[in-house]
Amino acid sequence: MTQSPVARPAVPRPLRPRSRRSFLIWLSGADPYILDQTPSDRPKYQGMGGAVLTTATLAGVSMFFALSMALNASIAAAGLVSVVWFLAILNLDRWLVSSLQRSARRRDILKIAIPRAVLALLFGVIISTPLVLQIFGPEVEAEITNIRIEQSEAYQRRLNSGPLVEEIKKLQSARSALVATIAGGGAAVAPGRDPEVVRLNALLRTLEDKRDTNADAAVCEETGEKCKGRVRHDAGRGPHWREYKRKQADAERQIAIYRRQLTERSESIRRSAETAAGDTLKEARTRLPIVQARLKLLQGAQSDQQSAFEEKNAANKGFLIRLKALDRAAGDDFTLGLWRTLVFLLITTLECLPIFVKILFLLGRPTRYDELLETYERERLELGKQNARKERQAGFLANNDEILYADYVARERAKVLEAMAQQTAEAELAVAQRSLDLWRDRELRLLPHDLDRYVDVGGTLPLPIQEAAPTGVQPPANPVLAAAGEPGNGRRRIAHWGTLTALFRRGR
Repeated sequence: MTQSPVARPAVPRPLRPRSRRSFLIWLSGADPYILDQTPSDRPKYQGMGGAVLTTATLAGVSMFFALSMALNASIAAAGLVSVVWFLAILNLDRWLVSSLQRSARRRDILKIAIPRAVLALLFGVIISTPLVLQIFGPEVEAEITNIRIEQSEAYQRRLNSGPLVEEIKKLQSARSALVATIAGGGAAVAPGRDPEVVRLNALLRTLEDKRDTNADAAVCEETGEKCKGRVRHDAGRGPHWREYKRKQADAERQIAIYRRQLTERSESIRRSAETAAGDTLKEARTRLPIVQARLKLLQGAQSDQQSAFEEKNAANKGFLIRLKALDRAAGDDFTLGLWRTLVFLLITTLECLPIFVKILFLLGRPTRYDELLETYERERLELGKQNARKERQAGFLANNDEILYADYVARERAKVLEAMAQQTAEAELAVAQRSLDLWRDRELRLLPHDLDRYVDVGGTLPLPIQEAAPTGVQPPANPVLAAAGEPGNGRRRIAHWGTLTALFRRGR
């Protein structure tokens, strides 16, 4: 049985007449009922609501330009996202304005206002950036072209100095050498490039210079000619002339020896070149297609990299490159930089205007609207406390009713249990009395048959005597045997025998 919930008392609410509704008043967060009583303050809050609507509109337009510039979004997609952004900024600005309330101390007002002002300033900077980029669009586009050209040239320089270009140059040299080898019939090494030939030629030049020098010195000693600044020691064929002639002869002998070695080396190289010309030509013809294929692959990769970069560079129209272009253009042009700063500050100020205006209102003298609002808030607070007390009292009464109901149910249940226990005891007594009567009759009936054996077995006749009962009459069961474990009786008979025992003890 459950109790129906106690109805909560109706909470009285203040009666307020219908006030004039206004969308701008709703945006300002002001109470229209109180403004109806202070009509002189109504234009202020309408202007504040208009400022909130203006900032949200600028935010939506800024988002539209941002999506169009950065993502190249379609007009429908950009418009839909801009509407959502407009509603979000509208709701945020309304919360920033309506959450600022007047306090008795200016310090408390500033503690609440500063974080909201910082948040509004942050949103103002974010929202004003796309608008500034759109206003200075031509200057930004012109500077973006210069940036793209510079980036393309820088990438080309990096590409030309990279490992890919080095490998291409090596392959081009190898291709030229292979083509020259094939054109020369397989002569891979010329005799003049052989190291031994080069060494012999150098020795011959040195010996020839030595021979000519000594020959000129001998002529100078003999005839006085070809001295060329030399000192003439004696005229004619003297000792110095003979020494010069000896050195000249030694040089000529060595020249003859080295020329013979040079001839033999050149002939050996020629014969080796003629022998290996076929193998060299075959190897050159085999390697040339491989080198050309590899060179073509690398040149294609280089061209693909250049094309990919140029395509990416041309498609780069995001915020970063636009901001960079605007910074460069403003840095090079003082007038552009000045106007860019002024426009940026103007749009940012417009975005922060609602919160700044509300802070100025709160820092100024209280208006009639503020006084009425404070009075109404106090009354509403007191009314809320009264309603809370009434609801608490109603809850206490409901809890008391539930406690009384539980106590009443417990008392009635105790009475019912007591009556049921009494009836059970009376029934058990009647059953026990009837059992004693039957047991007594049976014992008296069986006692004359065999008194001695009855005394021996302790007051209960054994089974043969019980079986000696008249034919067709089933004697009642012995209570002792029934309690000892007669099949089918169980706990009920044991309890019944306990009841009889208790009655015997009570009678004694």
